[in-house]
Amino acid sequence: MLTACGGKGGEKRGDIPAKRISTRGDSIALAARFSGDFEHFLAVTDSLAEVGELSPIRAEGYRGVAYFQMGQMDKCIECFRRVVSIENPPAEDFWEYIHAGTNLVIMLTTDRDYDNAMRTALLLIDKLKDVDNPYCPVELQTLYLSLGDTQIMLERFDEAKKSYDDAYLWVLRTVNDSTNRPIAASIQTLENIAVSHINHHLNEAGVWVDRMDSLVTIYEKEPKPIEKELKTLRALVWLHRAQVYQMNGKTAEAARNYAQYMKTDFGQTLEGRINGCGYLVEARRYAEAADNYTELDRFIKDWGYEYDLETIGQNLLPKFRSNYFAGRKDSALHVAMQIAEVYDTALVRQKRSESAELATIYDTQGKERQIAEQRAQNRFVTAISIAVTTAALLILAFGLYAFLQWRITQRHNRILARQITEAVEYKEKYKELKAANRSAESTNSPKVEAETAEPSTIGAGLSISDFTTLTDEQLFLCLRDLIENEKLFLQPDFDRQSLIDRTGLSKERIGAAFAQGSDSVSLPAYVRELRLDYAVSLMNSQPDLNVEQVSQASGFTNADTFTRNFRTKYGMTPTTYKQTNNNA
Repeated sequence: MLTACGGKGGEKRGDIPAKRISTRGDSIALAARFSGDFEHFLAVTDSLAEVGELSPIRAEGYRGVAYFQMGQMDKCIECFRRVVSIENPPAEDFWEYIHAGTNLVIMLTTDRDYDNAMRTALLLIDKLKDVDNPYCPVELQTLYLSLGDTQIMLERFDEAKKSYDDAYLWVLRTVNDSTNRPIAASIQTLENIAVSHINHHLNEAGVWVDRMDSLVTIYEKEPKPIEKELKTLRALVWLHRAQVYQMNGKTAEAARNYAQYMKTDFGQTLEGRINGCGYLVEARRYAEAADNYTELDRFIKDWGYEYDLETIGQNLLPKFRSNYFAGRKDSALHVAMQIAEVYDTALVRQKRSESAELATIYDTQGKERQIAEQRAQNRFVTAISIAVTTAALLILAFGLYAFLQWRITQRHNRILARQITEAVEYKEKYKELKAANRSAESTNSPKVEAETAEPSTIGAGLSISDFTTLTDEQLFLCLRDLIENEKLFLQPDFDRQSLIDRTGLSKERIGAAFAQGSDSVSLPAYVRELRLDYAVSLMNSQPDLNVEQVSQASGFTNADTFTRNFRTKYGMTPTTYKQTNNNA
């Protein structure tokens, strides 16, 4: 491995210490941290900062760690942001500044705040390029990895390739030590890059697996390697080779590598089995994948994850596919119901995250624009010609800014439109599976003789006497089937009175059924959801229809009401949704 660090040429900062300098305040704060009581750790940090025992950078870094351990991610990110906002960190706090910034990049990437993660990574890289220190390579490879990950998610594939290549250069420059932590961190960097290439089906995935394999081989020859870690890394090489071979159509080689992976200790763990599901689904070994996915909920809980949109896409949807194509329709129905339960919550969380992201972008760029305008005014005092040039540059910058915001909006709209379409499609698939199950049950069940009394029928084989013996939840299910099967919700004047006239039930009985039997969903809200889902399906199946035609066909009284309800639920207008789908 190479050992040089720093940028190409130029003057290096020589005042940066070779390693982290601990103070008396650090010792007291760390003792509080390792007590496991993080509220106490936070209080101690605040006290030490107040009396001057901890610098602002160190105090904010410790606060960020405390909030992270307490699960308060917004406050954690804000603490790390305050550290990074310091333009010229003092030399004695430089590594604390870099560590806090690197943690911020990782958290922003995890939170899908890709634009700000990319900006922060570039800022830190710029700070490190003039530092001549053997500890730089580990920090730089992590930053270039995170930068590449954000660029991949923003579909900037050429930029991501360069960032990943830069990360590899710093991997080669990383010097190992007796702890073997540097080489293990370098292997993790290469593994993350390989996984990113595999997930996006990029051609160079095999190259990165080869590089990971080579570094694992070097680690195997190091004195006193961490055996469990080494075996896990070797197992992951087998798995990723299987995925690359499968991706390239070499199914026999893929199966052999996966078999080797499953012989390892890691391959037999819960984490290892869940990780292997990606290959099994790609190889259409759906039954094996479905078996492994039975423990997915326990895996999510053990690792402290939440079912956000990314987790749904990476885990629940493949779990649904595995069960569905393995012929396990009951299990597929259960997964579809689970997706329906968590999807709306995840979509709301995603919309809030995107709103916060855009607000931050607007705020940051607004400040940058103000600074540029002030500088332009100062230059105007000295020369009118320079002022004119500056004004032209500002206009160009504003045009570029507007274009970038348009690109960001378009990308967010594509993601949101795809999520809306997927949500409605899975609701429809769920209804199909439910209908198939009911059909099977009715076929296998013995027919029951009709009652001697013949009450007045209501439609769909139901009667008033049938309803009077049902619980609120059972009545809600019957009313739901009546509304959906006969598409009563498509009637613009359909309301509670329409249902009263149709069923003969009282207003109070219908209200109780919807309040108690449907998780407190009101009848108007339920009808509105059905109309919106129908409108989405109609716009996908008949893209030539305009918004007015869609609103009328979906049961809305007018296009304005339809647009207002659509935007409230999905965060975009029907017109934007149609345009986004048509341009996809």
